[in-house]
Order: sequence, then structure tokens, then C-alpha cells
Amino acid sequence: LGEDQLLAVQAELAGLEAGARELARQAERHQQQAESLQQQRQQLGDRQGELRQQQQTLEASDDAGELAAAEAACRSAEAAVELSRRRLGEVAGRSGSWMEEQQRRSQLRQQLGERISPLEAEREQRQERCRQNDNRWAELDAEQRQESEALGQAQQQLEARERELEQLGQRSSSGQGQVQELAEALALQQRTRSRLEQEQAQLEKEIARLDSRRETLHESRGTGALRVLLEAGLEGIHGPVAQLGEVEERFRLALEVAAGARLAQVVVDDDAIAARAIELLRQRRAGRLTFLPLNKIRGGSGSGGGAALQRGGRAGDGAGMLGRAIDLVRHEPVYGEVFRYVFGDTLVFSDLGSARRELGRCRAVTLDGELLERSGAMTGGSLQQRSGQLSFGSNPEGDEAAPLRRRLLELGESLVACRRREGELVQQLDSLRPELSGQQQRRAALEAECASARRALAPRLQQQEQRQQRLQQLREALTADRQRLQELAAELEPLQRQLLDLQQAEASSQDSGDAARWQGLQHDLETADQALAAARQRHDQLLAARRERTLAAERLRQQGEALSAEEQRLVAAVQALVEERRQWKERQQAELEQRRALEARQSDLQTRFGERRRQRDAAEAAVAAQRQQLQQRQWELQRLGEDLQSLAEQQRSEALRLAQLQRELPDPPPEIPEEVRAAGLEALQAELRSLQARMEALEPVNMLALEELAELEGRLAELEQRLAVLSQEREELLLRIETVATLRQEAFMEAFTAVDGHFRTIFAELSDGEGHLQLENPEAPLEGGLTLVAHPKGKAVRRLNAMSGGEKSLTALSFLFALQRFRPSPFYAFDEVDSFLDGVNVERLAGLIARQAHQAQFMVVSHRRPMIAAATRTIGVTQARGAHTQVVGLPPAA
Repeated sequence: LGEDQLLAVQAELAGLEAGARELARQAERHQQQAESLQQQRQQLGDRQGELRQQQQTLEASDDAGELAAAEAACRSAEAAVELSRRRLGEVAGRSGSWMEEQQRRSQLRQQLGERISPLEAEREQRQERCRQNDNRWAELDAEQRQESEALGQAQQQLEARERELEQLGQRSSSGQGQVQELAEALALQQRTRSRLEQEQAQLEKEIARLDSRRETLHESRGTGALRVLLEAGLEGIHGPVAQLGEVEERFRLALEVAAGARLAQVVVDDDAIAARAIELLRQRRAGRLTFLPLNKIRGGSGSGGGAALQRGGRAGDGAGMLGRAIDLVRHEPVYGEVFRYVFGDTLVFSDLGSARRELGRCRAVTLDGELLERSGAMTGGSLQQRSGQLSFGSNPEGDEAAPLRRRLLELGESLVACRRREGELVQQLDSLRPELSGQQQRRAALEAECASARRALAPRLQQQEQRQQRLQQLREALTADRQRLQELAAELEPLQRQLLDLQQAEASSQDSGDAARWQGLQHDLETADQALAAARQRHDQLLAARRERTLAAERLRQQGEALSAEEQRLVAAVQALVEERRQWKERQQAELEQRRALEARQSDLQTRFGERRRQRDAAEAAVAAQRQQLQQRQWELQRLGEDLQSLAEQQRSEALRLAQLQRELPDPPPEIPEEVRAAGLEALQAELRSLQARMEALEPVNMLALEELAELEGRLAELEQRLAVLSQEREELLLRIETVATLRQEAFMEAFTAVDGHFRTIFAELSDGEGHLQLENPEAPLEGGLTLVAHPKGKAVRRLNAMSGGEKSLTALSFLFALQRFRPSPFYAFDEVDSFLDGVNVERLAGLIARQAHQAQFMVVSHRRPMIAAATRTIGVTQARGAHTQVVGLPPAA
């Protein structure tokens, strides 16, 4: 009907709706990402502007002139110092020892200055580098913390998506499990329905066959013609002879053989009714019947039977005579002449030997059904199945198909419940599949989001790792610089103390004229030194400023590179977002077109499905109505038959009662007044009814009738409710029974197929022949038996009783090993199973047992050498003294 296609289209539409919702979420996410990227690009542009401004400031600060002036000042100061030193040298040459002392002190001070100056310069350089590294470390640490917070938020979002993805996976797995269970249950219900429909069709065919057979039997034994008469409403028909008498079970066969075809003859009131019945049968061409009118029928004299009774003595004595046939039938007195006509002087004997003594003198019958005629004719032998023939006490309208009809009704109820359960399962599957499709769509979207987030996090994590490494390097450099500063402080402290002591000693020796002159020169030298130191300091400051600008320029360059990399990342992210947006639009457009196509297809399928469903519903309704009408007609026919039989019985009873009343009437009958006779029977009946109404009016009124009615109505409602519950439970139980029957049949066929395959393989291996298992009733395998079909090599297919002992052993062992291979047992014990086999077959059997030994243990009792040689362990049993046995161990090769 296209229902599966419509369901598939609806499922696809539900999936597309879920995909559309997911696309809407992706569009919202794209918008948020675009806004975030735009904000990041704005911040990046501001930062790049600041860096360019700083670079321009650094480039604008040109100190080349100041540095050249500082270098010239240093050279001038060095020349002044050199001049002062020459003058001091000249004075020192004229001043003798004092000058030597002063010169020594000057040299020492100079040496100390030479040692202190580089250390102080290194300390200043180290301090400047520490300050720069501190600044750089603070900047990187702030960036690291800010990026860590952003990465933490991104990772939290990723973890949330992953948790949602995991939950969706669990729900999807659970949903798939439910769908699988429902699909299996639906398939089982469909298989059960198919099996029930096949059985229903077979039952309908069987019922039709039985009905046809019953009609044929009715025509053959006349019951069809009798039914025509009864349906015509002909009065005065009592029925066939078989229905008018009853016999004991042990006499039934003998009496039915003695009566023969007369059991089917019809008893009527008089010959006029018989004539009307014959005329009616002729008019309707309904066949022929023999009628026995009660007013004319006369039985035999029974003289021959009486003489036999006189000769044989009392009935039931040792002579084997059981009595007259008519005396063994229980019937109404009015039918006495009928049964005397049917049986005549027939005697009943226990056996043929007893009956033969009266052969030719009277008509005799035995309990085994042998019939001996007065003429000397003897009839006997084996009796075929007597089904379909009339029998004493049997109903000719008995329906052999009644059990099949009851089974057909049960099948109808089971099919209704099965179809209803199938519809419920289909509805559950239809409700679960769109939800499962939506979960799968959402899961795919989450997987894409997680993959995109991981790709976006990877470069940021790498940058964070690089910043962490740079921070570690700065931390190590700061630690090394601070340690070196401590070492420099430790080295400078004694040198500065020596320089201070030297200056104090020089101050105490400044009293003489030479000293004054020396002090003047020394003052000039110090002034020159100070000027040189100042010039050098200025020069160093300019160099330090240049180095600072160089480092700042390097930092700006690195920051510019980082910003360029970030800009490239943002550009790549924007391009990826644009590409993803383009793919989203393409996917949205494709899904929109697909949705339009599916909606058009759905509309078409709904239209076609609606028409076909209406046609199917109409056809099913027509079939159900016809089937219900057929069943109703069958029930009505059965009920009418029962009513007809009941009316016939009632008619016979009324006839007997009328005869009895006629016998009870006074003789002569009383005279009826003329006015009563003129009024007629109806007037008497009306007067009788009036008298009965007057009598009922005198009765007391039951005031509790309304309460009893309410109680009965409540009880009726409760019973109806319980009946509805029981009916529903009965339907469920019938459905479960049929479902279990389907599973049982499938399990049996699965085992049969597997065992049959193993049997074919093992039988071919043991006997080089062909063999298989065959079901007696493939349509209903559980109702029939199983046949082993064996075809040894070089021989025709044989029955089991026609096989030799070895062939029987191989066939039985093949079946046993086939069962063992299908469902192995842990242990097997074989007692001389190879006794009927020749040496070659014993070797084959031993090899098969050895190969099967990895699945189970085998203990084999054998006298054959190939079997003993193939055993893993051999235990010998021999007879010792007397009747005792002794167990001895044998080597494996024994």
C-alpha cells in the first residue's frame, strides 16, 4: 500500500526538521563567532596602531649627535687625564720617595678603579637587563593569565559539548536498542501473523473439504433427502431408525451389522405422510428414501429365533447365545414394530462357533460382526473404518468440522490481536525513529562542533605553551642575573673598602709644599678623571639608551610578529567561518530543496496511501463482513439444524403424549355442549387466559423487586466488566501462545537444519554415501515425525529394517554425532558400537571420535584393535580367578 514508503518519507522529513533546527543553531553560533572575531580584530587593530606609534617614537629619537659629542668629550677628558698624569709624573720625579709613595698609591687607586669600573658597569648592565626582563615577564604573565582564562572557558564549552555528545550517544544507543527490540518483536508478530493466516487458509480448505464430504455422505445415506423433508416443514417424520434406539457399547457392532441399511430408513406416522414425502423428493429431485409408516409397518414372526432359543436354552448361558437382537435395543414402545421389522428373528451370539450351530435355522450375528443368514450365506472378515455411517444413538447431522471451526474462531481472535499488536509496534517504531534521527543529527552536529573547537584550540594551546616556555626562560635569566648581581656585590665590597682606605691615607699625607703641589695636580687629575668618568657615564648612558631602544624595538618587532600571527589566525578563522557559512547555506538550500521534494512526495504518497488504505479498508471490511456473514450463516444453519432436531424430538414427544392422552380419555368420550363446540378452541383458550390473569391479580406485589433489579443490574455491569477484562486477557494469552508457537517452530527448524547439515556431513564421512533428515509434515513440523533417509555407497535407498547391522550402526552413530555437534554434551559412553563394523569402518569411526574429543569426553568399550589404537588411554578388563574381573593398564599402542 505504500505505507512503508510514507513512513520512510515522514522519517526523512523529521530528520530534515531536526537538521533545520541544528542549522538554525549553527547560524546563531556563526553569528556569535563572527561578532567575537570582529571584536578581536578591532582589538588587534588598536594594538597594532599602538605598536606602530611606539616604533615611530623610537625611530624619531636619533641620538647619533649626542653619542658623537659624548665620544669627543671622552677623548678630551682622556687627554686631560693624560696631561695631568704627565705633570704628576714630572712632579713625582722631583719629589723622591714621597712621590713614589704617592705614585704607588695612585697606581693602586688606578688598579682598583680599573677593577671596580667593569664590575660596576656589569652590575648596571645586569640591573638594566633585570628591569627589562621583569617588565617583559610581567607583560607575558598578564597575557598568559588572560589567555588561560579564555582557554579555560573554551575548554569548558568543549567539555560541555563532549558531555552532551556522550549523553546523546548513550540515549542514541538506548534508542537503537529499543528500535532493535521493537523491530524484532514486529518481525516476530509478522511471522506469527503469516503462520496464522496460512493455518487459517488451510483450515478453511479443510472445512470446505469436510463440508463437501458431509454433503456427499448425506446424499449417499439419505440424510440429505431427510434434511430436505425437514426443511420443507413436513410433519409426522420421526427420524432415521438409528436415532430411535439405544444399545450397549459391546452389542453395537453386532446390532449395526444386523440392521444393515435399514438403520437409515425413516420412520413416519402413516403411509399418507410417506406418500407426501416421496412426492416431495420426486419434485425436488432430492434422492430416494425408504419410509416406515407406524400405522402399517409389521415385524416378522420370530418363529425361527424362538425355536433357537428353545434349543439353546436361556440367553447368556454357556451355548454362546446372548439373546434376540430386538431385546438388546432400548426404544419407545411405539417403535416396537419398527425394530421387529429391522431385526426380525436375528439372534446375537458371542462367537462364530456358537452361531454356526444355528446356521440355516435362523438369522444370526456375532459380536465381531459376522452375519449368518437363514439361507446359509455367511458374511465376515475385517471391517473397514465405519466413519460416515449411521450408528445407534448418533446424530446424522454431526459436524466433523466442529473442532476445526472452533480452531478457526480462535485463529480469528488471535489474528485480530496480532494485527492490533503489530499496529502498536509500528506506531512505537514510527514515534521512535524520528526522535532517533534527530538525536543522530544533533550528535553529528556536536561532533562537528567539537572537531572545530579542537582545531581552534590547538594553535592557542601551542601559543600558550610557547609563552610558558618564554616565561620559564625569562625566569631562569632573572635568576641568573640576580645571582650574578649578588656575586658582583660581594666582589665590589672589598675593592671599594680598599679604595676608601687608600683615599684616607692620601688625605693624611697632604701637608708639605710638594704635597700641595701634588694635591693640586692630583686635584686636576681627579677633576680630569671625574670629567672622564662623567663623559664615559654619559657615553654609557647613551649606549644603554640605544640598547634599550634596540631591545624595545625588538620587543615591538616580536609583538608585531605575534599580532601578525594573531591577525593571520583571525583571518583564517574568518575564512573558515565564511567557508562554513557557505557550506551551511549550501546545506540549508539542499535540505530546503530536499524537504520540498519530500513534502511533495509525502503529499502524493498520502493521497495514494489514503486511496489505497480506503480501498484496503473497504476490501477488509467486505471480507470481514462476508466472513462474519458466512460464520453467522453457518451458526444459523447449525442452530436451525439443532432447532429442527429439537422440534422433531418435541413432535415425537407430543405425538407420544397425544397417544397417551388419547388412551387416557374416557371411553366413550364426554359430550361437549354445542355452544362450546361452536365457540371453538380459541374461545376456550381466551377464557383460560382471563382466568389466569384474574388469578395472578390476586397475588401479592413484591415491593423489593426494584432493589433486586438494581442489585442485579450492578451485578450484571460488574460481570460485563470482568468479562471484558477476561476477554482482553484471553486475547493476549492466545497471542502469546501463538507467538510462543512461532518461536518454538523456528527454534525446531533451526535445530533441524543444523542437525540435518551435520548428519549429511558425518554420514558421508562414515559411509561414503548420502543421507539426510526428512520431515513427515513439512507444513507443520511439530505435528509429524522425523525420518532418517540413508543411501549407503553403492546401494539403493533402504529402510532401517532392511539394513545390515553395520549400516544401522553407522546411520545411528551419524545421527548421534550430528546431535552432539549441534549441542555437545560433556561426556559420552559407547558400549561396543563397533561390533557390527568391519575394520575400515572401525578406523573411520575411531578417527571421527578422536576429532570430536576436543568438544567432549568419550569412553568407548571395544574389542577392535583400530579403536583401541586410536584411544588416548586404554584400560584393560580381564577375568581373574572365578567370577571376578581384574583391571589392567595397557600401553597406548596396545
